[in-house]
Amino acid sequence: MTQKRDKADDGATNGRRRQPSTTTAALAGALIGALAGLTGSTLAYFEAKDTRREEAQARRSDIRRAAYVELAATANKYVQQSTQLLTLSLDPTKTAQERRRQFEGGYAPANTDLARALTTARLVAPPEGRKDLAAINARSERVGELATDWYAKGPEGVDVAKADAEFAEAVRVQLAALQSFLDRAADESL
Repeated sequence: MTQKRDKADDGATNGRRRQPSTTTAALAGALIGALAGLTGSTLAYFEAKDTRREEAQARRSDIRRAAYVELAATANKYVQQSTQLLTLSLDPTKTAQERRRQFEGGYAPANTDLARALTTARLVAPPEGRKDLAAINARSERVGELATDWYAKGPEGVDVAKADAEFAEAVRVQLAALQSFLDRAADESL
């Protein structure tokens, strides 16, 4: 019987030795699982953060593009309305009422739209672009001055060729400033 008891004691000792190894293995497995879960969660967090940043950048780029397209369209409309006002103002057959109608119905709304588009573009443009926009604004004001100079006065005593040439040069400079801005904007990573 003593032999059986010794064998029974050996089995109990072996069982106890196995229990700590099983516990250690279970704890190691749990630790590895936890680390894998933490790593996965951390990677998912940073990936989501990068995705949100990229989406925000894409939205900003879309807003800039829309503002720049609107600026180009309104600048062209402004030039057209300014040209029509000047042409009408320098035409001796047109009345003051016809000039006023062109000013109020064409030039003034185009001027307002251009001011709005310049302001919007200025709000979304990077610092370098704001300098270009200030130049566009100054040149647009010059076009407006030349277009409206003869509006109230009428064409009496005006050197029409000189007025046309001065106006055409102002428009050319304004559109060149706009083109310079758009070229620089196209080079940005929109």
